[in-house]
Amino acid sequence: MDLGIAGKVAFVSGGSMGMGRATAELLAQEGCLVAVAALPAHKESIDETVDAIRVAGGRAVGVAADLTVEEDVNRAVAECTFALGAPDIAIANVGGPGPGDFVDVANEDFTDAFQSMAMSMIYLVRAVLPHMREQKWGRIVNLNSGAAKEPPPELPHILANTARAAVVPLNKTLSNEFGKDGITVNTIATGYIGTQRMQAYYEHLAAERGVTKEELVAALTANVPVRRVGTPEEMAGVVTFLCSEYAGYVTGEFIAVDGGFHRSAW
Repeated sequence: MDLGIAGKVAFVSGGSMGMGRATAELLAQEGCLVAVAALPAHKESIDETVDAIRVAGGRAVGVAADLTVEEDVNRAVAECTFALGAPDIAIANVGGPGPGDFVDVANEDFTDAFQSMAMSMIYLVRAVLPHMREQKWGRIVNLNSGAAKEPPPELPHILANTARAAVVPLNKTLSNEFGKDGITVNTIATGYIGTQRMQAYYEHLAAERGVTKEELVAALTANVPVRRVGTPEEMAGVVTFLCSEYAGYVTGEFIAVDGGFHRSAW
């Protein structure tokens, strides 16, 4: 199926690993020109993703930037624009804060979490919005978490749960404001996705609890209807569809990609 996005410029934050890399590669397969943006510390992973896209026949550039810093976001989007053109598609994907219960974290940790999760989204939208509004077409997708709506009690993620939840009504409000400009804004509510980062966290958590990683994953996914961890590619497929011409009437949505773990019927 031709998704109608060949030649579009896609800016993929967090595009060097895991869900971001899978998304960058799939968008490139659909003919998008892809800017792979990630932290300077991940420069090697950025280069690997860019090389993989180019070897497969796609066009990509790498951008090293801290996407929680406004100046870095503006510079990264400017570099993308210089190399490929202004972004028509923007994927917001910034890693969340570390684990902890309420009594384990400080007030300042909540401020930092909000800066990481919410302000990074705001900075990116401000940077890509003028071009999208001018051409009356744009796709913005935020890779978030189902925990923004339904925090799992078995995981001590109060910082991420709180900060990610703030982004969901932001995205809904953006969809209300800019739908008339042909811009869609959607939130992906991920569940247990088997990224490298998540696998490392599983190992850490298993060691803490005195069980094997396999036992931990089995316990975490016992209430997931498909009874397994999802793949980055499965998540990337949903994101890529949302970026397509076919998804022009889908906006302001909180879309679960979680194997059915989300309990509510709506």
